[in-house]
Amino acid sequence: MPYCPKCDMEFIDGITICSDCGGPLAESKEVCDALKKKTKEEALARLKSQYDAMTEYATAESHQPLEQSGILEDSQAPEEFQTPLEAKTSRKSPPASLYIKKSQQYDDMKSSGWAFLLTGGALLVFAALCWLNILPLHLGMVSKLALTVFGAGSLIVSLKTFQSAKTVRGQIHEEEEKSRRITDWFLSSYTGARLDEQLLSEFGELLPEELSLKRFSLIQDILITSYDLHDQSYVDLLTDEIYEKMYQD
Repeated sequence: MPYCPKCDMEFIDGITICSDCGGPLAESKEVCDALKKKTKEEALARLKSQYDAMTEYATAESHQPLEQSGILEDSQAPEEFQTPLEAKTSRKSPPASLYIKKSQQYDDMKSSGWAFLLTGGALLVFAALCWLNILPLHLGMVSKLALTVFGAGSLIVSLKTFQSAKTVRGQIHEEEEKSRRITDWFLSSYTGARLDEQLLSEFGELLPEELSLKRFSLIQDILITSYDLHDQSYVDLLTDEIYEKMYQD
């Protein structure tokens, strides 16, 4: 029997227009219900896909753990490093991205966690007001459900982000201590004058800009050769700190 989904009324066969609202009639109530069910299922599927993507973004780790950075547990360099500096073989490292310290990662995660928490709380409050019809907004079932799902999803993401931040916070001291040990070892083993003497014997007189680049490259080679570091961005960070202390002090 023809059915009006807006007025929830059935009509006898042959009628195509609702006598109350003037809208077109569906083929039958069963067909209309099936269409509504399909629409809701598609909407829920889209919401789930968006929520999964948001969760994956918040929990994905963009940096390798500190244990994989190649930093030696022992503060002493390997015996191979005791060979003369002239015997070292330079290594060319691939371009590296900017290294982000654990302390900065922790601050970023904490900020993201608060952002998701505030967003989720606001969405849930707004959704509750809509469900209770306190706000004069005539939202459909799908819209209210979407607000609720996004609000709850944001809260879940915020909790996972705070958990990840807590893990990173526990690695801050370890990273700082290992960086300090490597830097102290380098500064106690080498001087700026010694490095410049080595560069002078290899390349002769250099312009100030060239000398700075050669110094930086030599410090990198020593670090990579001595500690077998694999994270080039971490090597760059250590090199910057060593260069500044060795030549800027």
